Amino acid sequence: MPVTVPNKLLFLISVLAGALLFALADSEPWDSLYGWIGMAGLGMLLGVLGNGKPMLWPLGIFLGEVLYGTGRFAISLFFATGGGVNFFFPLGLLFLISFTVPALVGSCVGFGLRRALNKTLHPDTQTPPAG
Repeated sequence: MPVTVPNKLLFLISVLAGALLFALADSEPWDSLYGWIGMAGLGMLLGVLGNGKPMLWPLGIFLGEVLYGTGRFAISLFFATGGGVNFFFPLGLLFLISFTVPALVGSCVGFGLRRALNKTLHPDTQTPPAG
């Protein structure tokens, strides 16, 4: 199945949402329960809205978080203001991997909800079993 324009747009939205979730946190987003709940809710929303491929949306969220973290690291490296350079950035990348797991679970749940809703609303479009 080729990637359609809505899927590309939704992937871009997932990247921006991942960066926004990271930017809105007071410290690291994995330090609060709201970060975990927001990550799972974001994954579920994208899983419902997406055209299949529930693995794609958490990857977009992860990419957005990495891009935002890299930008913050570059700013602290070249324009050290106040706190100095953040040398824990590689460790933060490791935490991001486990922090994105709720988005994957939420995306799979959202994808399942979309499939169940489609079966409920459009039962006549289902293909009969072979045999």
